[in-house]
Amino acid sequence: MLALEELQKAPEKPGVYLFKRGNKPLYIGKAKSLRDRLLQHYKLAEKEPKEKAIIENSTGVEWIITRNTFEALTLEVDLIQLHKPRYNVLHKHGGGYPLLLITEEAYPTVKIVRGIEHGGQLFGPFFSTSKARRVKRLLHKVFKLRTCDPMPQRREPCMDYHLGLCSAPCCGYVSRKTYELSVRSAVSLLSGNVADIIEELYRRLEEEMQSLNFENCAMLRDQIQALENLSRGQKVSNFAFRHADAFYSLGRVVGIFLIRSGKLVDKQVVALESEEELEELLIGFYYSNPLPEKLILNFEVSEETLWWLSNRGSFELIRNMDPQLEELFRENVGQHLDPKVLAKEFEEVLGLGLPERIEGFDISHFYGEHTVGSCVVWERGAMNKKLYRRYKIKSFEGIDDYRALEEVLTRRARRLKAGEEPMPDLWLIDGGLGQLSVGIRVRDRFGLPLKVFSLAKEEEILHAEEGRSFPLKDYPILYRVFGLIRDEAHRFALTYNRKLRLKEGIREVLDRIKGVGEVKKRLIYRNFENLYEFLKAEDSTLQRLGINPSLKQQVARYLAIE
Repeated sequence: MLALEELQKAPEKPGVYLFKRGNKPLYIGKAKSLRDRLLQHYKLAEKEPKEKAIIENSTGVEWIITRNTFEALTLEVDLIQLHKPRYNVLHKHGGGYPLLLITEEAYPTVKIVRGIEHGGQLFGPFFSTSKARRVKRLLHKVFKLRTCDPMPQRREPCMDYHLGLCSAPCCGYVSRKTYELSVRSAVSLLSGNVADIIEELYRRLEEEMQSLNFENCAMLRDQIQALENLSRGQKVSNFAFRHADAFYSLGRVVGIFLIRSGKLVDKQVVALESEEELEELLIGFYYSNPLPEKLILNFEVSEETLWWLSNRGSFELIRNMDPQLEELFRENVGQHLDPKVLAKEFEEVLGLGLPERIEGFDISHFYGEHTVGSCVVWERGAMNKKLYRRYKIKSFEGIDDYRALEEVLTRRARRLKAGEEPMPDLWLIDGGLGQLSVGIRVRDRFGLPLKVFSLAKEEEILHAEEGRSFPLKDYPILYRVFGLIRDEAHRFALTYNRKLRLKEGIREVLDRIKGVGEVKKRLIYRNFENLYEFLKAEDSTLQRLGINPSLKQQVARYLAIE
């Protein structure tokens, strides 16, 4: 633990400081006066858990003096991205979300990337990789952008050409002019500027019709339909901004909203440790994401932060927003419970203070195979997906939920005991009294300072220690919290179980079903990311691919999910 005398040695000059444990930075910050800021950390450690953890876990502190606070901010950001300290919010939200890149090449393609240091046009960000993948797949299906990277020279096209995912520029099957038009059409779809390119596509369609190039006509028709659908969607949107990012703060709960082509396309809600971390969140977001045309904020930011953002790109800062738009943002962010109301409910019903952190657990298996466990984290009013963990059961095979749960909790308890993860206030286990007893046994074995609860399905009874139980449907505020955590733990465990089954068994499943030859297997692999996507496919889609829809029912029966 750091001594007060060590912090008092810091100079009263601007710079960057690093709290370190050995050689590893735990927290990096900037200050106008290094001594004043470090002493403030020490004082705040008396009442704030995060500050206390920083001081207690640090074995030393270093500082770098800068000429001014602008230099300090730039150095702080670069050091955080280099060292990725555990307690920096900027690091947590500065890893970069997925972006789509249209490359700068003779025959461009589309890639999923992170960070802004790439040659080409960037579009995004996307708050999940799955969304970025779906859009990428759409671009290949509609605009036939090449799927290989780098582009080889072939005599015969690969399977993607025959599946309609690529126009085979590697074989010279498409002219440079036609391919460039497809690329510009894809860019138009991503950017929302469709008017000019649609006119050109119609002109090209007329040319291809006169030349009786029916395959090209079909491709151009699909592109026109995709762009016109986007254009019709724009007409009913009410946003005054075509391209904007909005950060809307209700205290330490912040909503990030992405407006593209005049429509709200995505959102994310983040719960911060304190309102002082708002600027860190903003800088972290744009460290690896491109700035939009307009940046909407409902909170003040420092001159240094605006200077840093302006060096990343040009944008228009907007503080006064339309009342209807603000109401939309407020409703989305306000879905997170008021901490004061929640704290009162915990105290009156459970006799507990409001937890800072709850960990939820569940077990999932498929008839005794691929048994897995999940740990999800609720932190300061919201689920923190970055802290989720999943476990593959290693100690046994077969069906034994209690034994599997004990293994998961034991592995988690070891990390908590070693200080490798922050200590939660309580564990919530999906299950009944049996699961509760397992949790208490593991907790007591490791001497962890936390409460244990279990939440039974259907009856929605919250079981606590000492024989207490609570019908959560009678306490809707608590139900929203515990129900969310239980359902999220169940979803996360089930998703991992399905992933293992699909990863290890997709070929085996198809091998065991009569009538599935190698050609049909390849068609399924290329057109569907997994068996569940295949099962959801329309019969007409399967028939166009030459697959009998009855095969879908056979797969469903084998997986026992009909």
